[in-house]
Order: sequence, then C-alpha cells, then structure tokens
Amino acid sequence: MARRDSHIDDFLCCSFLPSTAIFSPLLVYINSSTFFFFSLSAMEKGESSTPKLPEDEVWAKLIPTDSRYSEIELRLKETVICSEVKNSSSEKQDWCKITRNVDLDSAMMQNRSFVLGNCICVLFHPKEEHAAVIKCGSEISLGPSDEGYMKYRFKIMPTEESRRYIQISLDVEYAKCCICLNIWHDVVTAAPCLHNFCNGCFSEWLRRSQERRSSVLCPHCRAVVHFVGRNHFLHNIEEDILLADPSLKRLSEDIVLLDSNASIKSPLVSSLT
Repeated sequence: MARRDSHIDDFLCCSFLPSTAIFSPLLVYINSSTFFFFSLSAMEKGESSTPKLPEDEVWAKLIPTDSRYSEIELRLKETVICSEVKNSSSEKQDWCKITRNVDLDSAMMQNRSFVLGNCICVLFHPKEEHAAVIKCGSEISLGPSDEGYMKYRFKIMPTEESRRYIQISLDVEYAKCCICLNIWHDVVTAAPCLHNFCNGCFSEWLRRSQERRSSVLCPHCRAVVHFVGRNHFLHNIEEDILLADPSLKRLSEDIVLLDSNASIKSPLVSSLT
C-alpha cells in the first residue's frame, strides 16, 4: 500500500505576526494576527474564577505558550482570570480581569496581581499602568520569562453572527464534475491531484478502470489516483450553490441513479493502490 501523503490530513493555518514590544515587570506583548483555519480540532477547556453558563458562547480564549496548561475560555462580558502564575507551580491566583469592549474586536485587561508586585505597561499608554487594551494576538506575560512566569496569547473567537454570514466566492464552473458536467452531487476528492467529482460518477469510473488496468487514473488530469474520499467541506458548498440557484438542480431520477452507483462512503482514507 502506498504511503499516504501528509498534506491530505494537514489543515491550513496561516499566521502573520509583526515584531513584538516588550515591557516589565508584567509584560504585555501587543501583536496583530490573522488566522485562516480550514480544519479545527477539539481543545481542552481552561478555568476562570467567574461562573460561566454552559449555553454562553466562548468569545475569547487565553492560550498558554506552555502546552502543559489548559486554555482559559471567556464566556461572560467580564471575567476574572484565575490560573497558574508560574510554570513551576500548580497554585492558581486571580491576576487580571478582562472586559469585552463594545467593538467586539478588543478587550480591556485590568491588573489584579498587586500581591505579586506587578503592573501592566503598554506601549503608547505610559499612564495606564494598571489597565491595557488587548486585541486578538496580544501576548500577556505575568512576569519575566526567565523567572518562570506564565505567558498567554489572547485570541478572539469568531462570533456566531460572523460565522453565519461568511461568504465564499466561487465560480459555478469550478463546482462541476468533469465527467457529467453538472454541479457536484455528493462530491468526492481524488488525491494527490485533488480534483473533485460526483460520488456516483467517480465510482462508476473507478469500477471500469479497475476492470481494465492495475492503477486508476484521474479522469480530469490522468494522474494516478492513490486515495479518494467524500469531501464534506465541498459538500456544504455544493448545497449552498443549489440553494442559491435551484435551476442547477438535477432531475430526481438522475439523483437516484447517482446514489445507486456511489461506492465511496468515507473521507480521504480509501486507498486505491
């Protein structure tokens, strides 16, 4: 069996981080960052000293640079953060309060760690030593890193409203199966060339190819296909296109025929070699 290409499984994560400004004794690193995620994985929940309601949406997270520690989820408009202060200690302390700003793109962080002798210093705001505006990508350290203090990155989560209205611009011609020349139905992706087809169309092509030769060639580019699987991400796009333009829908009998021919049932894990 051929080795599975690693790029099939990897998700795309792009990050743009400019240079960092450093201050002490409580350090706040102000960055701006942009992230694009095509796949998400489940993450362990952190803790905060403010009670949170299970139904509330997580609007931001504090992500520790030390992966041994949990992320801290922010669900309420105002949250007092209680977490480990040093990497070497499991003791948790209240060290700041984070309040969500009305612009939804930033937050106000107020220092509560006076017992540690620390204060907040932010570039361009020398008078605001006990509070700072933080944005997505801001890095927060509870003290000098060489003394083992914890460091977190502040990340604002996309809201339900923004997720609902994210639009992907796609020419309908690029959402067509090259075998039947219609909009994909139950779209599958061949690898490593990553061309897309209707499940029923490619399944029939696969059956005939395996009867004639030892390897299966992509019907679009003629490259050898090593894997093929259902593509749930493109399936959502397929459905959105048909909702936007019902005239592109096929006849019900065509759908029945395609479904009866479809033999690919899983994601990109079906080896053809």
